[in-house]
Amino acid sequence: MSTHSTESLSRWGKINHGFIHECKNFLVATAYLGVWFYAIGLYGHTQLLHYGVSEADAVFSISVALIKAAIVAKFLITVEMLLPIKVQEGKAILGALLGHTVIYVVLVMILHANALGLEGYLLHGKTFMEGFKELGHAQPKNLMMIAIIYGLIILHYLTYFTLEKIIGEEKLRKIFLGR
Repeated sequence: MSTHSTESLSRWGKINHGFIHECKNFLVATAYLGVWFYAIGLYGHTQLLHYGVSEADAVFSISVALIKAAIVAKFLITVEMLLPIKVQEGKAILGALLGHTVIYVVLVMILHANALGLEGYLLHGKTFMEGFKELGHAQPKNLMMIAIIYGLIILHYLTYFTLEKIIGEEKLRKIFLGR
């Protein structure tokens, strides 16, 4: 879909165009985050297989990763609509990108801890809080490393879409894909 002007569209046309644009953004964000969360979950479960964790647990965690990706994607799009990253000619965007990244990382960490709480409760007979505390084994060093990984994932996503906003979808596609 090109980034043509919506000024000539009727009110219904603008709503329809906006809806299609937001659905596309949601699907792209869900796919991007889903791949990363799936990879992280898969890595974690390959490590746990050495300790006798069943493969059914791995399927559950990977499914939760995809659901988490959809929730985070919706959150990313909603926050971007409510608090868009400010882009000004001649000003650096790094500060704004980092600020938004921190907000999103906090959400992802909370979702990840809740998923572990559910997994512990449903699959391992633990209390929700015991599972919740499994995130980084409640060690500050581990939590910081997890936050950095999530931060890098989200920073790249935000950078791409901020650049798209600055230079346009067609031009960015041409830079990346050569078409």
